[in-house]
Amino acid sequence: MPRTPVPALAAAAALAAAVLAPATPAAARPFGEKGQYIVTTDASFDYQRDTIRIDGAENETRTRYSFHLAGDYTSFRRVTFGIDVGLDGELQGFDTMQGFRFGGRAGYVVPLGSVASLWLRAGASFGNTTYQTRTSQLTVRGTRISASAPVMFNPYPQVLVGLGPTFDHDLTASVATNVAAPRVTGFGVHLTLGFWFE
Repeated sequence: MPRTPVPALAAAAALAAAVLAPATPAAARPFGEKGQYIVTTDASFDYQRDTIRIDGAENETRTRYSFHLAGDYTSFRRVTFGIDVGLDGELQGFDTMQGFRFGGRAGYVVPLGSVASLWLRAGASFGNTTYQTRTSQLTVRGTRISASAPVMFNPYPQVLVGLGPTFDHDLTASVATNVAAPRVTGFGVHLTLGFWFE
């Protein structure tokens, strides 16, 4: 009766073990490596309802909301390109404000250690905001440049928490083709939350 050689049995056993063994997940690469998709709540995610007490008159309520979402991709190591969209609004009595913003940006990730980095970002966006009262309505359109530099932390693999300064400046703002509207310049500090995947 022919016998199977011992080396052949060992090779077959090793192959079966490799096929049947559960795959071990690969360790996540550091934030900013090439080929990562990044999703963040960029700038703000806020909802607030206020009650305004007026002596001799009925109380009024004011509801404000703001939601900004951004998606970026690391086309090259530490270099990001992305888009961001934002919705803002306010409702007080018969007066409303509703705004929409869409833009693009580029960034660069500077490692600060194993779980921290500085994410430098700059971009431009187009905005459309409509103000409406009982008697009138107007729409302001404009372009804006923005920059931010949050320090990003990775408390868990592929989870992002960041805080840093922001700057916004309206390049143009107009109610109609030839009617200029006030332009806004703003500084702030914002929290960024998000995650990335590959």
